[in-house]
Amino acid sequence: MRQYTKYIIIIILIVISHITAYAQDSLSYYLELAAKNNPGVKAKYLEYSAALEKLPQVSSLPDPSVQFGYFIKPMDLMGGNQVADVRIMQMFPWFGVLKAAKDEASKMAISKFESFRDVKNELYFNVKASYYTVYRTEKEISIANENLNILQSLEQIALVRLSTTSSASPSGNTGPVSTTASKPGMASAGGGMGSSMGGNDKNEMVNLLRIKIEIHELENRIALLNDQLITDKVSFNRFLDRSPKSEVFTADSLMEVTIPSDIITLGDSLINHPMVKMYEAEADADAAKVSMVKRMGYPTIGLGLDYMVIQKREGNISAMNGKDMTMPMVSLTLPVFRKKYKSMRHEAELLRDAASMSASNVKNDLTVNFQETLQKLNDASRRILLYKDQAMLADKSLQLLITSFSVSGADFEEVLRMEQQLLDYQFKKVEAVVDKNTSIARLIYLTGN
Repeated sequence: MRQYTKYIIIIILIVISHITAYAQDSLSYYLELAAKNNPGVKAKYLEYSAALEKLPQVSSLPDPSVQFGYFIKPMDLMGGNQVADVRIMQMFPWFGVLKAAKDEASKMAISKFESFRDVKNELYFNVKASYYTVYRTEKEISIANENLNILQSLEQIALVRLSTTSSASPSGNTGPVSTTASKPGMASAGGGMGSSMGGNDKNEMVNLLRIKIEIHELENRIALLNDQLITDKVSFNRFLDRSPKSEVFTADSLMEVTIPSDIITLGDSLINHPMVKMYEAEADADAAKVSMVKRMGYPTIGLGLDYMVIQKREGNISAMNGKDMTMPMVSLTLPVFRKKYKSMRHEAELLRDAASMSASNVKNDLTVNFQETLQKLNDASRRILLYKDQAMLADKSLQLLITSFSVSGADFEEVLRMEQQLLDYQFKKVEAVVDKNTSIARLIYLTGN
């Protein structure tokens, strides 16, 4: 009983390990890994974090200034001798300047966050598209190998037919020919049969050579696809920031991604795309800057305190003799040079308008890209149905033609043509599935989801 329990535990652990491996090799796992490791996403997030640090900088008052003076020779005053002077001053910008500066910095932080979100969404799309590309190449290799097996089977059939035709040739059987050669009519008939057999030998040999040509071409294509697969995996691994030689696992069959039911209405959500939000946030930041610059043109008020250290003086009978003095102070900056403030305000207004125009331009581009991608999605869906049926019909036709060829040697041209057509349909079906999934991934990216 314990032994059976041990075996059951081992089986359960094996199943769990396979499930875990499958989960790790899924596309969702790669997406999560890319989000954690991709340096481009990390860089954008650091830029956003740096923008957040700007808020306490711009919303704080300027540092107060402190001045200390010491008289090497005390200054004679009515109340004694002044030996030192300490001044402290705090400047206060005009009302609303700090609030506007903080508003500008917060909007710029939002802009940085939307830029980070766009890079992350684009990364997700690139990972999906690259993953589908790896799958397509692997599937094409598998399909090519299956068709190579068909050609090799045809080669064996052609070899059997060639050997059968050669053994049936009269060239190896001289006895009957010599006995009938004395009769003119029979001699001419025997000669015609011999030439016919020789022609069949040539036809079977040509068929065999043509099959070998097709095999060599398909083997070369498989070698090219294997090289392409290495390149596709290197391209995929760069998004995950891992070794170019890291293995990429894909499913045996690529499931068609379900088309969102609200695919048409998604076009209305293009305004939620991070790039649109980024430019809108920049426009808001520049609008806040306009308000800030306008208030910067008003005076800056300073409040301070002057503390004078007084030393007693001999012979001074004043009641203030030796008493330190404290003097409140008020300062005021006069922004009389108005040209620079006018220029700063005009600059902020131009940047605000430019950001608004950029947001509108991005919306227009997204609308066109959305419609083009939707067209490609519909085309891919139609091609999947078409090539699925075409491949099934071509496969049935090929099986019938191979049977006919193996029996009578007929329709060899049709066998090769149909085999090429089947290979083409199978490749196009895989390409259509990949195009459909890629189009859906792009629609998700364009709508900012």
